[in-house]
Amino acid sequence: MTKKLADSTYLVLVRHAVTDWNDEYRFQGHADTPLNDEGRAVIAPVIDAVRSWGPAALYSSDLLRAREMAEAAGKALGLNVNPSEDLRECSYGKWEGKTLEEIREKYAGELEQWRSNEAGYARGGGEALEEMQARSWARLESIADSHPGEVVALFTHSGPIRGAVCRIFDLSISDRYRFQVDNGSLTVLRRSPKGLWQLVLLNQTVHLGERAPTVSPVASMESDQAREVER
Repeated sequence: MTKKLADSTYLVLVRHAVTDWNDEYRFQGHADTPLNDEGRAVIAPVIDAVRSWGPAALYSSDLLRAREMAEAAGKALGLNVNPSEDLRECSYGKWEGKTLEEIREKYAGELEQWRSNEAGYARGGGEALEEMQARSWARLESIADSHPGEVVALFTHSGPIRGAVCRIFDLSISDRYRFQVDNGSLTVLRRSPKGLWQLVLLNQTVHLGERAPTVSPVASMESDQAREVER
């Protein structure tokens, strides 16, 4: 792992492992989908990767697919899990549970509206990406405030992780697909005592071994395709 700097706060952001809806390319959002067998098989190596950072506290999205991993980590590390709605994925409203093909068939007009205003349009009547980014980033800031000079692990979703990286680099949330965040990966942020945020690690998957994706189906797509299969 990277050598930690004294007095800095580190947030180890863990994307939840795979669900059936991930495999089926269904929009999940706030739907409380569980991990599948493939996802549960990587909980132990993810915990080992988190353990190497020596976290002092654990936080989690309150959705099952993230919470299940967090609770297993809590038992293994002897730490309580602090659940938070603010660490949830973006809400996709009536799009949740549907594939892109089903959305194109039923909500073609809404899909076009979202394409013309990707950051600000609330898909399916749910939540705009910029709203998700604002509430999840505010929670990250408050967690860092509560743990100065400590390492904290957070089990969450690709949306809040991508949103945080975009915030650090002053990118629009619509640029989130310039980098990959795989299921079960670790992304690490550092906040200095003066409040400077830095990206320390992005999308680490080495702990997944043979289960680590060699070519992500999303990353291999054209940028417009990748955005459309967000889930």
